[in-house]
Amino acid sequence: MSAAVLFLPFVERELNRLLLESTAAMELLERLNGTSFAVHVDGLGITAVLHAEGERLRVGTDAEGATATLRATPFDLMKLVRAEGVSSVKRTQANFSGDLQVAERYSQLLKLARPDIEDEVAKWVGDVPAHALGQAARGAGAWLTRAAGALRMNTTEYLQEESRAMPAALEADAFYSDVERLRDDVERTAARLARLERR
Repeated sequence: MSAAVLFLPFVERELNRLLLESTAAMELLERLNGTSFAVHVDGLGITAVLHAEGERLRVGTDAEGATATLRATPFDLMKLVRAEGVSSVKRTQANFSGDLQVAERYSQLLKLARPDIEDEVAKWVGDVPAHALGQAARGAGAWLTRAAGALRMNTTEYLQEESRAMPAALEADAFYSDVERLRDDVERTAARLARLERR
């Protein structure tokens, strides 16, 4: 038995605890009653299946007959977790099958069950230290976002201006305009030829 399978009862217990704290989550769980959502994590050989059973969410590994199924790499799963819903699967290498509406509802359910990290930490260290840690984490996240933006901008500028490996935005726009103009000219010429052939 893998460590991931041994971890599932803990995941199930925590998910149900968090769902009970949200009226919206419990209403959504009721609408999902009798359905299941399977997630296969490629590369890790992990399968987790969420089953909505009354007022509880059961977590298992048997994906047989799942209402909706998602197969993705860990990297794509991380992208999907941050996305608005399962429909973002089109922008990843992930594969989806089954009832999309059910999958979207499970995605919403998991978002509603997402713990407030600051509240969870406060249970262990107290409100004031937890708030300080939360502020530090948010500050670090904002700094990383700014740093990533600056790096992207500097890399683009270097590739366009210094190394000339990429065209500048104005050059690219001019090229696309020329291509569109050429396409229109070809279409007009083809239409003229077609008219001449009919005479």
